[in-house]
Amino acid sequence: MKPIAQRDPFKLGLAAIGAFGLLVGFIVLLSVVSFGVKSYTAILPQTAGLRTGEDVQVAGVPVGQVTGIELAGDTVKVTFNADKDIHLGPETRAEVKVATLLGTHYLQLRPEGSGDLPDDTIPLAQTAVPYNLQDVLEGGAKRLQALDADKLAQALTAMSQTLKGSGSDLGPALTGVSRLSTMIATRSGQTKELLASARKVSEELDSSSQDILGLMQQTNLVVSEVTARRQAIHQLLIESTKLSNNIVSIVNATKADIKPALADYDQAIASLKAEDKTLQHVLDVMAPAVRYITNATGQGPWADLFLHDPGLLANDVQCKGGC
Repeated sequence: MKPIAQRDPFKLGLAAIGAFGLLVGFIVLLSVVSFGVKSYTAILPQTAGLRTGEDVQVAGVPVGQVTGIELAGDTVKVTFNADKDIHLGPETRAEVKVATLLGTHYLQLRPEGSGDLPDDTIPLAQTAVPYNLQDVLEGGAKRLQALDADKLAQALTAMSQTLKGSGSDLGPALTGVSRLSTMIATRSGQTKELLASARKVSEELDSSSQDILGLMQQTNLVVSEVTARRQAIHQLLIESTKLSNNIVSIVNATKADIKPALADYDQAIASLKAEDKTLQHVLDVMAPAVRYITNATGQGPWADLFLHDPGLLANDVQCKGGC
């Protein structure tokens, strides 16, 4: 084998150039070809500040990068790659999000749907971009131009006068709102307990749903039975009405006879009330007499009586000597 110093310099130069070219090509291939990723396309209404090289995320986790942005008519076509492990269905959505206040963005993917994404392209209807300052200024300028400056000035003047007149009430109102917020903050634990109790009540109702359903079914049975017996109840009410009407008719028919009888009854009661003292005296006197008669006749079938002459007739006195 010849030493390098004895070889043809021209051939050595060609070999070195060829090797360097192969190395550069291999490096370029490594930088262009992504192993383990798949390329996709998303159609956006505008770039919204998205740049090539920014991240592609799914649920906040970077899964790829934006590889290209180009204009496609009235829309923008964004090409990006993502890990092959991420399955993008036909309803996958893409949205440009602001990453930091410095203006960096990222493309957020939300895989949805079963099956594969048609043509590996997310259509315009399934993409969204955030508002940018230019859109806000343009929309605001149009609306400001449509405002009536005179009426706006009058409204602001009226509002300032109203606030000036209610200045003494505005301070206490704001103080009340502050106290309310402070109370809510200090009683957050009690609020948490209240929510926990409400959750327990909901769980208890959920566990007792079968019992409640059974109770409702029993109530339905009662209502059904009442409905079934409605005709009988209706007939009972009709018969009761007839009975009431008959009683009223009887009373009306006998009113002429009952009224004199009641009048006589009232007179008898009045007479008894008038002779109440006399009857009471008779009963008081009769009681000892009855007791004496009972004592006199209690010794046999005769009456053991002793009376003076005034108590017997003249004939009775004569009969004592023998009649």
